[in-house]
Amino acid sequence: MPVVTIVDHLAPLLEKPEGAVVDLWGVVHNGIAAFPEALDALTRFKAKGGRVVMLSNAPRPSSLVYLQLDRLGVPRNLYDAVVTSGDAARTALEAQGLGAVLHIGPERDRPLFDGLQMDLVETAEAADLIVCTGLFDDDTETAETYRDQLEACQARGLTLVCANPDRIVMRGDKVIPCAGAVAKLYEALGGRVDWHGKPYPSVYDRSLAILGTLPADTIAIGDGIETDIPGANAQGIPAILVTGGVHADLWNDPPDGARLGQVLDSHGIHVTAAIDRFRW
Repeated sequence: MPVVTIVDHLAPLLEKPEGAVVDLWGVVHNGIAAFPEALDALTRFKAKGGRVVMLSNAPRPSSLVYLQLDRLGVPRNLYDAVVTSGDAARTALEAQGLGAVLHIGPERDRPLFDGLQMDLVETAEAADLIVCTGLFDDDTETAETYRDQLEACQARGLTLVCANPDRIVMRGDKVIPCAGAVAKLYEALGGRVDWHGKPYPSVYDRSLAILGTLPADTIAIGDGIETDIPGANAQGIPAILVTGGVHADLWNDPPDGARLGQVLDSHGIHVTAAIDRFRW
């Protein structure tokens, strides 16, 4: 089993890369407030000439995530662009064209459909396609809440477009289920899922094009062992795992090195280093 290097500061690892692909939830903010140490790290990385893409599995257009970052206190001069899974899903929906869509997700995600020639319908029987952006009420519901609806969709052979592959996210100190949990259940029921966002290639292709860097000259920083790290590994981008994020309960906080190594090995992923928080 490979040994995981756990560090206290990222400065030595961030001196060489020309570009960074940085996760948002659990790394830069917790959905309620930005992390001061992360803002300091971004400030220092930009000061040395680095370029930054914020890569998020937010199931909304990136234009809305810019506004969210403004509200959370993340200055726009600390990053060059935002790329979201919502952008990727929207591109796929645009290519598909007309259709009747059953949207599973909250009202706040409806901007994903703005300008698309698609009709939003309320039932599986009326739908040509499912688009899942999350749960209607992620404070009280789980993926199982949707089992009956998903079974009806699967019986009709509908494809589910997942606009956020994350299964869970941290909102403050609370674990919140995401669209990925619903999509995983649909797959388990025998349904077809089209995934958009991390760890899938299109969002990395877009991020690297914006950065103008090669994978070897880029660093990926994230807390997701099902999204951020495997996505970076697949693209040949060196990765740093922030262990104090969504999976902290798997290896403790601060992390137990042996347990961390076991978890990464069991997932078939590897990292350049791990750190408890995104810190310069």
